[in-house]
Amino acid sequence: MHEHLNAENDKELLQLLAQDSEYAFAIIFDKYKKRVYNTAFLFLKSAEAAEEVVQEVFLRLWQKRTSLPDIDYLNSFIKTMAYNLMVDQFRKTTLEKDYKKALPPHDPVVDDTDHKVRDYESVRLLQMAIGTLPQRQKQVYELARLKGLSQEQIAAELSISKNTVKVHMSAALQAIRAYLSTHYPDTLTTLPFLILMTRVLEK
Repeated sequence: MHEHLNAENDKELLQLLAQDSEYAFAIIFDKYKKRVYNTAFLFLKSAEAAEEVVQEVFLRLWQKRTSLPDIDYLNSFIKTMAYNLMVDQFRKTTLEKDYKKALPPHDPVVDDTDHKVRDYESVRLLQMAIGTLPQRQKQVYELARLKGLSQEQIAAELSISKNTVKVHMSAALQAIRAYLSTHYPDTLTTLPFLILMTRVLEK
């Protein structure tokens, strides 16, 4: 029925996908899965994590299928989804590694189970707070926090001024503090939060 379709007919494929066409979905999957996997693998350095990104990207693509015909560039849409998922995965891994490395290895207080549970919960709450940031603030934050870029480098990366970077970073940190202060005030004094704040402010 759709023999004339090929991987170049993205617009037509999206129209069919919006009508629940598994055939169109299979073509899109075959076209983009390797690109998503290779990019995720280079970024995350893990085959397992890259496979998870691929699965999540195409799961979301299927879930959003009814709104996809309005998309002009499927490649860019998939790239953006994959990038956001990779950053989320990287952020989670980085935060967990950071606070674990900061803990003294033989401190009996740190080894206390309740302490570990509280710090793990704090990392989760921090992720929730970061997730509430507006897109540009989150983007600036992630470039500073996850990629370790300086304010000058972020300005060049995003084609904005250094002063604008400062404004976005300051707003992001204030928003994180405000969110945690309102919803989880005890988190503000935990080790993961302090690590997050100090390392971002060092940039």
